[in-house]
Amino acid sequence: MNDSAQPSHWSPVTTVRTEDPDRAESIVAELFLPNRLDLGHGRERLDMRIAGVRLGGLTVGRLSYGRSAVLTTAEADNFHVNVPLSGQARSWGAWPGGAVVTTPGMAAVFGPGRPAEIAWTANCTQLCMMISRSEVEAELETLLDRSLRTRLEFDPAMDLTTPTGRAWRELLGMLARELDHGPALVRHPTAGRHVRGLVIDGLLLGQHHTYTDAVNAAGSAAPRSAVARAIDLIHDRPDEPWSSVRLATEMHVSVRAMQEGFRREAGVPPMSYVREVRLHRARGLLRLADPGRTTVAQITARCGIGHPGRFAAAYRDTFGELPSQTLAAP
Repeated sequence: MNDSAQPSHWSPVTTVRTEDPDRAESIVAELFLPNRLDLGHGRERLDMRIAGVRLGGLTVGRLSYGRSAVLTTAEADNFHVNVPLSGQARSWGAWPGGAVVTTPGMAAVFGPGRPAEIAWTANCTQLCMMISRSEVEAELETLLDRSLRTRLEFDPAMDLTTPTGRAWRELLGMLARELDHGPALVRHPTAGRHVRGLVIDGLLLGQHHTYTDAVNAAGSAAPRSAVARAIDLIHDRPDEPWSSVRLATEMHVSVRAMQEGFRREAGVPPMSYVREVRLHRARGLLRLADPGRTTVAQITARCGIGHPGRFAAAYRDTFGELPSQTLAAP
C-alpha cells in the first residue's frame, strides 16, 4: 500500500495517496465532509490521490480515485462545487429531478442540507471546492444590500465555456497551480482572503440562482467610487486579462451594475474602456521604443493585447496609422 503520511491537521497544501478504501473515506471526511466510497465488484485497484488546501471558509482539493467509484456524502453544511478536469462525473440526489452529468467545461453545484451521490469514471479527476455557507450568504446580502428572505439555491449545472464561466475557470486554474507548486500566493492572509472573495463573487455573479434577478437589478449602476477604483486598476495593470465579470467581482458589484456605471462615468462599456487604455498605452510605448531593438509584438504583449491583427486595425482607426509606422517614426 502506498499511503503518504498525513499531519494531524491540514497544512496549507497537503498531498495524500492511498490504496485503502477506509483511508480514502477518512481523508475526504477530514478535508470535506463524511462520506462512503462504493467500489462495486470491479477488480481495478484503488489509487486515490488528493491535494488539498484550506483558505478560511474555502477548501479546495484535486481528487481522483484511479478507477470507477461512487461517492455518497452526508448532508452538506456548506456549498460545494465539483469541476471535472478529466473524465466524467454523474451526480444525483442533491437536487430534485434527474442526474447532472459533468465533463471538463461543466461544473456541478451542490447546496447545503442535502446528501449527494457522485459516480466517477476511472479517468475522472475533479477540482472539488467547499465554500462556507455563511460567507456566501453574507456576500450575497452585501450585493443585495438587504437580508435574504428565502433559501439560496443555485442551478445544479454550471457552464464554464461562457465568457463568465471562463473567467471563473481561470481563477480556479490558479488555485489548481497552487496545489501543484505549493501555496506561493494564498499563503499570505490578505491574498488568501482576496482569492476567497473572488471565488465567492464569481459563483454568485456567474451562476444562476434564486437571487440572480435581484442581484442584477440591485442598483441601476455601480457607485462612482467603485467605477473609479476599476478605472484605476485598468490604468495600473492594462496587461491583466480584464473582463466585465472580473472587474465586477473585484469591486463586489453585479456585472450589470459595473456596465451601467462605466456607461455613466466613461461613456463606454468596461471592455471598450480597457481597449482604449491599451491602445493609448501601446502608442506611448511605441513612440518611446527603439525600432532597432523593439518589435510591435513585444509592445502588444506588454499591454495585454492578444490579437495583433485586430489591434492593428483598431490602432489605425484610432490614430490614422499602423503600429509599425509609429514605431518607425523619428
